[in-house]
This record gives sequence, C-alpha cells and structure tokens, in this order.
Amino acid sequence: MGVYQRDGRWMVYYTDVNGSRRDKSFGRGDNAYAEALAFDQEKKSASKQSRGEVSSSVSIESEQPVQSEDVPVNTSPFEIIFKDLADKYIEHLEVSGRTETNTKKLKKMIENQFNPLIGDKVVNEMTYVDDMVPFIKIFQNTPGKSGKPRSQLTVNRYGDYVNAIFNFGVAMGLTKVNPMRGRRKSKEKPREIQLTVEDIKRIMECAESHIRWAMEVCFNLGTRPGESELLALKWEHIDFEKSVARIYASKTKTYRIVPISAKLLEKMRSRMAESTSGYVVDYRGERIGMIRKGFRGACQRANINYPVRMYDLRHLFATTMLSKGADLAAVSKLLGHSMISTTTSHYYHCLEGEKERAVSLLPELV
Repeated sequence: MGVYQRDGRWMVYYTDVNGSRRDKSFGRGDNAYAEALAFDQEKKSASKQSRGEVSSSVSIESEQPVQSEDVPVNTSPFEIIFKDLADKYIEHLEVSGRTETNTKKLKKMIENQFNPLIGDKVVNEMTYVDDMVPFIKIFQNTPGKSGKPRSQLTVNRYGDYVNAIFNFGVAMGLTKVNPMRGRRKSKEKPREIQLTVEDIKRIMECAESHIRWAMEVCFNLGTRPGESELLALKWEHIDFEKSVARIYASKTKTYRIVPISAKLLEKMRSRMAESTSGYVVDYRGERIGMIRKGFRGACQRANINYPVRMYDLRHLFATTMLSKGADLAAVSKLLGHSMISTTTSHYYHCLEGEKERAVSLLPELV
C-alpha cells in the first residue's frame, strides 16, 4: 500500500479482499494529495485490524499508570485545535514544493476567513452538522471584500481547503475524524464568457502601456495570467531562433512549448532591447506582481458592462482556435493540459454550432 503520482494525479495502490492489487485515483492538487493520504491510512488500518494487530497507541494507553493531580499529563494528539492543524498543513505545503505565492495566499485565507470562525475548536470534537454546516452558511450568506455575495464557486473552494486540512490531519494521525465528511458540494453555475476579440481591442485602447502589452502576450501565448505564468515569463524563456516560448506551469509542474507569431516576435525583440528587469512583462523596469487592478480600470474606461477577467483572454485563445478548426489535441498541448478531456470539458462546450455541423456531415440513407 502506498501513495504515488501518475501523470500528475495522486494515486493509492492497495490490496482488495481477494488479494488483488487495486489503484485508486484522487485527481491533482493538494486536496487530492490529502485525500490520498487519508485513504491510504484507512486501508493500512483496516489491513492491520484484519490481521488482528493492535495499534501501539492502544497498548501504550492501557499500560499508562494512574497519575496524580500534581503530575502534568501530556496533551493527547487528538486534542489539536483547527488553528494548530492548519499551521502544520501550511508547513507541509512549504516542504512539499508548493509555490511560495500560493502558500502565502492560503495562509492569509486561513488567518482571515477560517480561524475567526473555527480556529479554537478541537477538531476531533467537531461534527459536520453542528460545526461545518454553520461554517459554510456564513460564507454563503455574507458578502466578500467587494461587498457582493460570494459565488458558489468561492464557497466550494473554501470548503475544499478546509477539507484538505482535515484529511491531512487524519492521514498524519493528528485527528481521528474529518468533520467535513458527509459534505456534498453545491453545483456551480458555469461562468458565461462574453469577451470578444473586438472588446479586447477596445480594452487595449483604454489600457496603460504595460497592461496593453500584458494582454497581447497573454492572448497570443494562451498563458495563465498572474504570477503563475504570464508575470513569471522571462526573456530567457523566449527562443528567438526557433520562434517559441518555453512556459513553465506552476500548477502542473511542467514546461510547454508555444510557437510565437512573426509579428509578436518582432515586438518582443524591441521590448527586450529596452527591458532591464529580465521579465517579458514589467512596469518601469521592475517586475509586476499583479495586474488585476490595472486591467479592471481599463475595462471600466472601455465601458465594458459585463464581468470580465484577464483569464478570459486565455479562454478566448482556446475557443478562437477551436472554432476555426484547430486540432483539439494541439490546442490542449498549447494550454498545458495533461489530458484532452480537460480541454473538452472547459472549452469545447462553448463552441456554438459544432453539434449541428457534426450532424450535417451524416449521409442520406434514403
């Protein structure tokens, strides 16, 4: 029995009741890893019980002498409170290769959102009905920083993070139960992408120079916006001889090669000659950490009256190529997806008329 990775997915191998090997997939990411650890621990415990083995913790506890009141008693590991368990989970992420940016964001989320509500509660005494249902309801019924109601996507993500922390506690023997067990995530309403190429041009006309350049690079290379890909792209990742960009995806821990058009490559030559930061996208010679605010301002000046994100440029990068007949597998590779099914589920359903076009290819039988 054990935990391992296959194509970026966390897997657990174990032996079933017939003695045959079985492999179970838990998906990708830290939440999947924590679930895999918990499942592996569960299978190992079941295997020990089936062989009649008694855990060391039980035997030690039974041999403990009665202590007098003036002798300090060691705190049981199962009395850990959520705040301390979350700290241990963050430390685990830090030594497991999680990016510093993502770790800081999660740590801030725990401190500001989770700890004020459940930070001082003993995890092993918490239940789904009494503790986690009210916890989830608070986020459903209270607005976020923007003053607007939180989306179900955000509420589900909060629940996933807390679930991962509890799974980690069970897997590491710090808690006995996961209070989130029994939770059923509410179905998320698919986000409607309304951004068009024409609107991108309108936004770029109203954007500052560095935002305009960031949009152009993001759309032409299909990068994930932000520090994970777009703002982490350096000139050393651009091969001017082969006209390609080597993009590292911190999400999947892989590199992908994306061809660069002749026009964009020429602009990159000019930009690099003036750059002093070493990064493809910068501001006044310094690396940029975030462009969300500048992008939002450009959208407002362009009178874009529907929700739009920088990530929508990556979406449009994919759907534009697919609508023009590009090979699905090629687009999937350009996006950095490890499986074509990911591209299909996220982008292909947005293409109007594809089912009708497919049916029209059928021949007449009569």
